[in-house]
Amino acid sequence: MVLHLYIDWLSQPCRAVAMLLMDNNIEHQVHEVSFMKKETQSAAYKEVNPAGKLPSIVDDDFHLGESHTIMRYLCTSRNLPDHYYPNDIKQRAKVDYWLDWHHLNLRHGSLCLIKANFFGPIKQLPQQTIDELRKEGDNVLKVALGFMDETLGKNNYIAGGNQISIADIALICEVTALPVAGASCEDYPNVQAWLKRTSTEIKSWDQVNMVFNQLLASRKK
Repeated sequence: MVLHLYIDWLSQPCRAVAMLLMDNNIEHQVHEVSFMKKETQSAAYKEVNPAGKLPSIVDDDFHLGESHTIMRYLCTSRNLPDHYYPNDIKQRAKVDYWLDWHHLNLRHGSLCLIKANFFGPIKQLPQQTIDELRKEGDNVLKVALGFMDETLGKNNYIAGGNQISIADIALICEVTALPVAGASCEDYPNVQAWLKRTSTEIKSWDQVNMVFNQLLASRKK
């Protein structure tokens, strides 16, 4: 059975799952679902994922959401190379650590700024709300990127090891979205070096980021 992937190409978590699938030649069918058009809240999509979130996969009769969980599932069910999600319990725990850390640190800060700087004007949020989101986002990102930079000063990959893991894929998609949030990693040289190195190792990088790069280009005009 062909695996079905439900995705919005502008979503960082969606792109992370797509990269893992494509880099490992896992046969799948893409179904584009627009977050901006609220297609995730349709009755049809909620039959795929009752939570109305992206990304989702359907593998035969098995439905699964949450990008980190999907990537773990793919690594195990498709017997992907060990470096993505190591069998060694201690090294796997390091990957899990960074996947868990991602949500309340790097992603939280990024989402605060995206809500303020991207969705704020679209949804006409009160200026006080925008200011509060910006302050929180700036503070959280400063700490998060600083911690990443310190870690990457000691390791080539975020969870250690000698090759890319699914933690690198999840975090790199978040970091590349920072310009949409009105932020950057330019003050963090180790993060920049990791971004340059790791993105060249992901074979599907350009293809997966094509729609997102178009968005970035349109915002620079």
